[in-house]
Amino acid sequence: MTTFTAYFRTDADFATREFKANKPKQALRLARKFLDTNAEDLMFEEYDPGMPVNEVAIRDPHGDDVAIWYDADLRLRLAASDLLEALEGQTAAAQSVIENWAKGDLAAAVRALDACIPTARAAIAKAKGDRQ
Repeated sequence: MTTFTAYFRTDADFATREFKANKPKQALRLARKFLDTNAEDLMFEEYDPGMPVNEVAIRDPHGDDVAIWYDADLRLRLAASDLLEALEGQTAAAQSVIENWAKGDLAAAVRALDACIPTARAAIAKAKGDRQ
């Protein structure tokens, strides 16, 4: 078994705790279970009470992050710039469809719209936590 260090982070500060596990994802599950059942045992550095834990990062003995969990609010904040970029691309493509409709030339507009889809899907997946 490997000893992993879990970093429990809030917007204000962090606390750490070690967990023994075979794999990083197993350590992350143990850390999440600990958070759900024993959060009051975490000793936060200069912790300002009332701040929820919004990130749990698991580090291996070498100090490398090997597994991570974000709460829904932090996932959305981290994905905000990607979501904005995707929305801007989709809006520009929609405008192109409107402008080209009158000309009868929708092929270019549809290609632009089609090109925006992967970026939009990636941003949505990031916001929902599908890429963790």
